[in-house]
Amino acid sequence: MRRALCLCSLMLLLSGCTTLGKMAQVAANPDIQVGSNNHQPSTVGFSLLAEPDVNPNDSGEAAPIEFQLVLLAEDSRLLATDYDQVTTDIEKALAKNYIDHQDYTLLPGQFKYLPPEALDEKVHYLGVIARYADSESSEWRKVIKLKNTGQTYQILVHLRRDEVEIKKDQEEE
Repeated sequence: MRRALCLCSLMLLLSGCTTLGKMAQVAANPDIQVGSNNHQPSTVGFSLLAEPDVNPNDSGEAAPIEFQLVLLAEDSRLLATDYDQVTTDIEKALAKNYIDHQDYTLLPGQFKYLPPEALDEKVHYLGVIARYADSESSEWRKVIKLKNTGQTYQILVHLRRDEVEIKKDQEEE
């Protein structure tokens, strides 16, 4: 009986040392992952590409294209809004669905890479709003759904002549 009690005490002591050791490692280096990959924030990296004939002006020549990457909690407001509302005041147009956005401009034929960043836990959708010269005949917005935990996304935002295309490559962590 005494031997079993000593063995149990030793096991408890050793498991406590392991826990304290991990806690000390995390305290020394806060970048050490705690928890499984499924509970970590998803990461998102972007490849931005404008076709050589993107955004033709009145004389048919390609022109620089301005666009926004928009982080959303929900996509219905973006899909229901009209071009003038969302380009005038994006936060007002998207209301509580809006989380954040970033503005970009690409020249015809230009490529830009954005390294991966952690996704905010509130984000469930990514939208792209492109400011085409002729918004009436272009497909100026696209939205895709994202999981905010446990994923690694590489997203291609392809700005074509008169439409936005989004493709996602994802890995489960």
